[in-house]
Amino acid sequence: MLGSKPVDTPMDPNVKLTIEDGEPLIDPETYLRLVGKLNYLTVTRPDIAFSVSVVSQFLASPKITHWNAVIRILRYLKGNPGRGLVYRDYGHRRVEGFSDADWAGSPVDRRSTTGYCVFVGGNLVSWKSKKQSVVARSSAESEYRAMAHTTCELMWVRQLLTEIGFTEASPMQLWCDNQAAIRIA
Repeated sequence: MLGSKPVDTPMDPNVKLTIEDGEPLIDPETYLRLVGKLNYLTVTRPDIAFSVSVVSQFLASPKITHWNAVIRILRYLKGNPGRGLVYRDYGHRRVEGFSDADWAGSPVDRRSTTGYCVFVGGNLVSWKSKKQSVVARSSAESEYRAMAHTTCELMWVRQLLTEIGFTEASPMQLWCDNQAAIRIA
């Protein structure tokens, strides 16, 4: 890894990993350990959370292409060492949630992936990326499910903030990029 060339993104956007990709790894234990360590790192590096969740789907039978995807994450980390969570005072205390989903994004089972992030006062405090449990029939359905998950997280964050004595007069905001899902909500 010392001589490897850094990359700008943790995943190649043109590569869709599947369970049938390539030859099996000779030493899958190394793959398992490395993915576990990367998973631990996502606590302070949300920029790699999605990529690590993708390579985590292949722990049962990792292939060489999956190993190459893990190496790409390491090359990204090498090129972006100082990134992490830094909290600043942006002069407001708004609670905002951003929601998104990729309709039928998984080439294996056509399920969508929900992703959200929650900001308090402009600072990222919570995020998640997870494959939806059902196959959505439309992008609106997929985005609506993502909005529902984000709303649950916003309610949890509001309850947590109330319990620690942080009260905010302004309502929370939920942002979504799908007009049909917004109209349904």
